Amino acid sequence: MVRFVAPLSGMFIFALASGYLTTLIPLRINATDGNDFLAGLMGTAYYLGLLAGSFRSESIVCRVGHIRSFACFMALLCATVLSLALSENTISWLVLRFLNGMAVAGIFVVVESWLLCESESSNRGKVLSFYMVSLYGANAIGQLFVGFLDSSSLTPFILIGILLSLSIFPPAMTRIPTPEIEVASSLGFRKLFELTPSGVLGCFAGGLVLGGLYSMLPIYLADASNSDNHTVAIFLAITMTGGMALQFPVGYLSDIIDRRKMLILVTLAGCVVCLFLILSSRESWLYYPLLFLFGGAAFTLYPMAISHGCDHMHPDDIVAGTQGLLLAYSFGACIGPILASLFMGHISEGLMLYFITVMGATSIFFYIRMAYRPAIYTREEQNFIPVPGTTPIVTQIDPRSDAEELLETEDTAKPAS
Repeated sequence: MVRFVAPLSGMFIFALASGYLTTLIPLRINATDGNDFLAGLMGTAYYLGLLAGSFRSESIVCRVGHIRSFACFMALLCATVLSLALSENTISWLVLRFLNGMAVAGIFVVVESWLLCESESSNRGKVLSFYMVSLYGANAIGQLFVGFLDSSSLTPFILIGILLSLSIFPPAMTRIPTPEIEVASSLGFRKLFELTPSGVLGCFAGGLVLGGLYSMLPIYLADASNSDNHTVAIFLAITMTGGMALQFPVGYLSDIIDRRKMLILVTLAGCVVCLFLILSSRESWLYYPLLFLFGGAAFTLYPMAISHGCDHMHPDDIVAGTQGLLLAYSFGACIGPILASLFMGHISEGLMLYFITVMGATSIFFYIRMAYRPAIYTREEQNFIPVPGTTPIVTQIDPRSDAEELLETEDTAKPAS
């Protein structure tokens, strides 16, 4: 596992800064402008950049290598983050957030392809677990920076720039040679939707939920706690910790119970938790476990939908198919911040009602699918693997795929039939 220390260490330091920045942006907008729609627009711009970069960065890594690519993407991210502090112009911020997203996508591609090429089928599940802990754990810890520094000053952006600069050291100083990556096979999106509409729409719903969560939940919690940023940070850290901690219990149950039943259970549980969050006092101790459970429901929806989609795929199509499911998630994440901001701007407790609407509609859809169209499996049911919604490369780390064969020879890359 020594050869994974460099990329995972760089990822951990980067995720500390990224988690802080993700919360800082909506809080700063809320404090200076108070426009919920603008905060949603910023989230959409970021996810559009993430989507564009996810499918364009791989060629750069192939051309100049992992370490140089990591340094270049991190330099772009650092420069655009520091530039946010130099201007209050809305158009400039939208462009910079789009560039933020593209740079972050490149960083994910570097780290995920590095882990993919250095791992084997025997340890890929363990590597993916370490990756998720590094990502989600550091994001949760990064929330704790919020509240210690004035969000309206330049200091938070300087601290984030310092962390991003430091994240270059572990990959740059490693003596272990970096691998080369190749492009995986493709599966048409239309055929994917015909094969597993439940998987596609489930991933789309996961994007709607998480896009709204990352972009608008900090503002909702700030308004609920009278703009006490330190309290907001604790609430967000608890939410993300719940998302990380409940991945494996929920996944274990989904391997035993029909996955669509688990998806219905999780989305309905999310609706109930959101309802209790509306009714509960922010000063009550119950608010903390409710946020923990909400994080568990929100962050497990996407990986469960991916696992359900994989149940319908031939082994040779899993890598390309999960990339298509990631695309559905990404579209949802682009739309989610705008829809969530519209709910917040026009309805009291609008954000929680937005989550209830999305999760409730998803549960109804899966119930109808179960009642009128039984599942058709093309292979034995796959084990649940928690997968973060980052870039197409992470789908190849998924132990359900035979990605190492795709890297060893081009002959195994079969076109979709």
